This record gives sequence, C-alpha cells and structure tokens, in this order.
Amino acid sequence: MPIKGIDPARVPERFRAMFFHNPFAEHFELEVVSTEPGRAVLRFPYKREFTQYQGAVQGGVVVAYADAAMAVALAGTIPEGRDFVTTDLNVQYLRPILQGHVIARGFIEHMGKTLARGRATVETENGAVIALCVATFMIVDPRGAAAR
Repeated sequence: MPIKGIDPARVPERFRAMFFHNPFAEHFELEVVSTEPGRAVLRFPYKREFTQYQGAVQGGVVVAYADAAMAVALAGTIPEGRDFVTTDLNVQYLRPILQGHVIARGFIEHMGKTLARGRATVETENGAVIALCVATFMIVDPRGAAAR
C-alpha cells in the first residue's frame, strides 16, 4: 500500500523513491498528516503483526515510526543534489502501544552543512507520549537506486 496523505505532484523528484518506492515504509501503512520544511506529523495504524509476545508494538517498530517522522521533516530542508542518512538515534520508551492509531511528530532542531539533528515524539491519538527520540543525520551524496 503506498504512503497516504501526500500529493505526488508536490514531492520533489529526488524524494519520490522515499515516498513511493519504499517497501519498508509500505508495510507500516504510513499516512502523512502534515509536513513543512523541518516538521512532519505521521499517522500509523496499530497492527497486530508488529507486536511482541505481550501484545505491545515491538520497540524497533516504535523507533521506526519516530525515524520516519524525522526523515520526512528533514527531506524538505535538504539542499538540491544531496540526500541524508541516520547516523545515530536514541530512544526513551515511556509506555506501550496496545491499540489504536499512533502519531509520530518529527522536527529538525539544527541544520548544518554536513549534520542535522532531529527530535520526535511517538504518541497515542489522545496525546499520551509513548516514546521520545533524538537523532543525528548526515547530509550525503545520493546513492543506490535513488541516485539513478
């Protein structure tokens, strides 16, 4: 299923692969709620297949939600002809996801020439914080399929 909530005509060519040819992201049924340079809000459904033995969404999935929100926020700030990769990510888990939709809010708090720093919260639809994340991104030359 393609990413919902985004107009393909508004996505720059260089980031079309990230939004429309990303098998990893498609499994999450990601919906872009809002985006502007340096900020993004994404929505994800609770999916039983992402849970661990206690019925909570597995922690690696939770951090993937946060990383995706920061990546969408960062995409609008990257200079033409450049791309980015996550170099480190720290997460604090506060409560489990047991049901309902999940909201991931990402924002870029610092944008340098070679590094960017982002923050994200993962929340329930009612605003209860599930996880807090901080990440560093390296600004790089495009590579792989996205560079072709």
